[in-house]
Amino acid sequence: MFQADAMKQDKSIEVQLNAIPYIVIDRNELKQLILNLVRYGLEAMPSGGLLTIKTFQADDEVVLAVQDQGTGIAPEVLEKVGTPSFTTKDNGTGLGLAVCFSIAQRNNAKIDIETSAGRTTFYVRFKTKSG
Repeated sequence: MFQADAMKQDKSIEVQLNAIPYIVIDRNELKQLILNLVRYGLEAMPSGGLLTIKTFQADDEVVLAVQDQGTGIAPEVLEKVGTPSFTTKDNGTGLGLAVCFSIAQRNNAKIDIETSAGRTTFYVRFKTKSG
């Protein structure tokens, strides 16, 4: 589904799934979180952009990373990302990223964002059982 959306927009998606330990998470909520992050990443990029989805383990965390090749997030916007009703879209509701942050919280995870000109990465960090 994601690949079809990306192709329609002249964009591409690369998936790099590394071996990770089992974690307890609500499968449907994880699907919603990924769906929202991928949609926003695709929207942020110009034609020809590459969206990368990765999973990996870092210390006591399992990490889902979604990285786009967009223009980056301005500092004044970054501090409000995830706030309910905050949006930069003309017809947006401001709920998509707020839902992502809520899903992460309910599943004992946190979301970190790294952004610069030409790249933004959302890191969703889930604690492993041992962590």
